[in-house]
Amino acid sequence: MIEVVLFLLAYFGAGFTLKMGDDFLDDYGQPSYAWLPFAVSGALFGFLMAESQWDLLLFSSIVIGVLVSGKVNKPQFSIGFIMIGIMLLIRGFPIITSLTEWLLVLVILLIASVVDERGNDWADRQQTIFASNFFKYRFTLKISVLFLSVFWPGFWKTAVGLWLFDMGYEIAGMVDRKRVQDNH
Repeated sequence: MIEVVLFLLAYFGAGFTLKMGDDFLDDYGQPSYAWLPFAVSGALFGFLMAESQWDLLLFSSIVIGVLVSGKVNKPQFSIGFIMIGIMLLIRGFPIITSLTEWLLVLVILLIASVVDERGNDWADRQQTIFASNFFKYRFTLKISVLFLSVFWPGFWKTAVGLWLFDMGYEIAGMVDRKRVQDNH
């Protein structure tokens, strides 16, 4: 039981620390403070990627998505990638039971991520509340992982992990916004 709790906390922590690093870079103009949260986030990504083929799949899709989108544009991100590599070297890669299925699910997750990214840009221009919130909070990807869990039951724990990852990311954003408000 403790293992499951730690697993879920690692997902939450990965999202929380990733957002903290992002905010230090983008919102606060304090890039030197971004190194530590990105290192912790990368270590948690790597830890989780070594846990199962499904966790490796989810985080691989996230990493590929941010690389392709061009969001990795500052040197501080490098520590996260280094930590992912170190954790995978220490813990090893999980066994992939069917490369064909694994790649199929990867493509589905990448498409869902692209739809969320493009949808978010579109919704901002349309100024519709439902569409804006749907894409802002990446519901295409979140619903996709739940749907995939029906066909690949081993993916269920990873799907819950994604929701906790996003919860950590959003809570970090709220904490950061509160901190900014308190300082002004």
